[in-house]
Amino acid sequence: MPAIEFPYATYKEHTLPIVPVSIRNGDRWHEMWMFADSGATYSILNAKESKRLNLDFKSGEKMYVKVGDGGYISVYMFRLPVRIDEKEYEARIGFSEELGIGFNIMGRKDFFEKFTICFIDEKKIIQFV
Repeated sequence: MPAIEFPYATYKEHTLPIVPVSIRNGDRWHEMWMFADSGATYSILNAKESKRLNLDFKSGEKMYVKVGDGGYISVYMFRLPVRIDEKEYEARIGFSEELGIGFNIMGRKDFFEKFTICFIDEKKIIQFV
């Protein structure tokens, strides 16, 4: 499989590895932008994104996830179909009202486990192989 490559995106004057990921609920795909975070275990989206998916996020499996400042946030987990470029599979996706960083997170579970992910900072691109 050839590498899937995305240019870094600009967020608040910073160039970051934020990539498009499509998530399906029912028969419709919805594009979400996610920060590829090798330090995150789980993929977590802002709870507001659940409205786009017509999903009651609080119906997911509730768990508590430790975040960068050492605190915990409540996250509601689902297994949802995802697509990166043409590659489709099911992934664990969480939703939280407490995600306070301003963007969605792509964690290692089901993303870094499915691909070899290369951050090429010099060229400001990210590759999924």
